[in-house]
Amino acid sequence: MINYLDFWNLSKPPFDAGPDPVFFFESRSHGEALARLMYFTGDRAMGIAALTGEIGAGKTLTLQVLSQRLRPDIYRQVMVFTSTGSREHVLSEINRQLKGGGQCKDDPLDPAGLVIEFHRLLREKIIASGRHLLVVLDEAQFMDETCLDTLKCLTNPLSSCASPVSLILAGQPELKAKLKSLPQVYQRLGLIYHLGHLARDEIAPYVRHRLSIANTARFEVLDEKGIDLLFEFSRGCPRQINRVCKLAVDRACLLQRTTIDDSMLKLIIDDFAKQFA
Repeated sequence: MINYLDFWNLSKPPFDAGPDPVFFFESRSHGEALARLMYFTGDRAMGIAALTGEIGAGKTLTLQVLSQRLRPDIYRQVMVFTSTGSREHVLSEINRQLKGGGQCKDDPLDPAGLVIEFHRLLREKIIASGRHLLVVLDEAQFMDETCLDTLKCLTNPLSSCASPVSLILAGQPELKAKLKSLPQVYQRLGLIYHLGHLARDEIAPYVRHRLSIANTARFEVLDEKGIDLLFEFSRGCPRQINRVCKLAVDRACLLQRTTIDDSMLKLIIDDFAKQFA
């Protein structure tokens, strides 16, 4: 039986889960998010930014694209993608990445000691090299008030100089409410942006984009009814689109078709609904 990658002439799976920056699609919302984050990091004096979005909207992917576009001779990046632990855990992970290695038995474990260690590393690893530190914390909606307040203090100016630290908090929509309930953090936000889903007219270009990046020919793979079904099911959420299209390209291969029509999509979407009924 022919493999769907061979049938579609694909070099890699185009709809697999996981934030692969090569597949980044610059929709209106994603393009705006990236542009704002580039402005924030370029300014280097805005302190804290917040990027929110629904599950599967593409926050982590957008952050990874941002990371790739920053010059390593200007920025040192620390990225914590599971910011669900205690403030001690988060501070320890930031320090570990700054050191470029694992933990050692002499590392401090208490919050005060970890902050002192952070400032020592900041002087030695960042300020001494003339770079700026960008700390990105994903899933920030899980952080408690104490953790967020401690992280906010990491961006405080040092003596008469501007802070060499910028912080990006990314998370689900409830992060906005959490930040607003903490004036000491909310008033320090230099930027906040909510990442929206794809519009209906972006669905087909999104699918074509992922297929073309995976090295297939450029052709129409969705009919109008199929686009309507996909948009109705996904509401423009990229992760939901990927779930359906991953199965659709495989089914199209089995049927020896190079168009994903509405009947294929309806079958897949109805099966999802049936399994969760």
